Amino acid sequence: MDSPTNMTPFVKCLIFAVVCLIIGGNCGDHSLDRRTNIAKRSDKNTYYNIYSKINAMEKDLKNLETKLLKRTKMLRQVLQSVIEMDSNLGLSDENLKKEGKLASKKNAVGFTTKLPSTTYRSTSSIIRGSPILYNGGNAYNGTVFTCPSPGLYLFDVSLLSITKNNGIWIYKNSQQLTLAWAGGDPQKNGASVSAAVWLDVGDQVYLRPLRSSLYIDGNSAFTGVKIN
Repeated sequence: MDSPTNMTPFVKCLIFAVVCLIIGGNCGDHSLDRRTNIAKRSDKNTYYNIYSKINAMEKDLKNLETKLLKRTKMLRQVLQSVIEMDSNLGLSDENLKKEGKLASKKNAVGFTTKLPSTTYRSTSSIIRGSPILYNGGNAYNGTVFTCPSPGLYLFDVSLLSITKNNGIWIYKNSQQLTLAWAGGDPQKNGASVSAAVWLDVGDQVYLRPLRSSLYIDGNSAFTGVKIN
């Protein structure tokens, strides 16, 4: 084999080219391996970051679900409380209405009575009532209405009689108020009259005949009621 000093320039150039190719190949291989490792590390970092984000999102979602469940439970409790309150208010309103009706009925003052078939011989007689059909406040005792509370009252008397030219007075204490006067045919007499009057506690209202010998048919009636 020729020594390097005896090599031709062409051979020297060829050997130099081969050496360069070998060195360049090794350098390329090392560069490729390095790039591959960097790529792998980048892939690992990217995968780790995505996984971490997914875990964080799952935790946030669970927290939101927990909060939503708590709020739903609270809303149900509030709704139940509102329903119970509404039911109680409804019952209270009904009770108040019932109590109001009972109170109104208890405090109502008025009466209606029939006047039994009777002939009265004196104008000083007080005309009796029986049976008593209604007696709110128990202010009518069968002969006299005694005012239990001050206010405006309305009284009415309807008379059926076979007595000619006679009638009934409505009295307040000793004062004559209005007269139901029946005249004409003794077989068909009838009359009615009303009186609105202010009464104070203790004032009395009652009926008296206009004249003596007044016959009253049993279908006659006397009514009084507090209107204000």
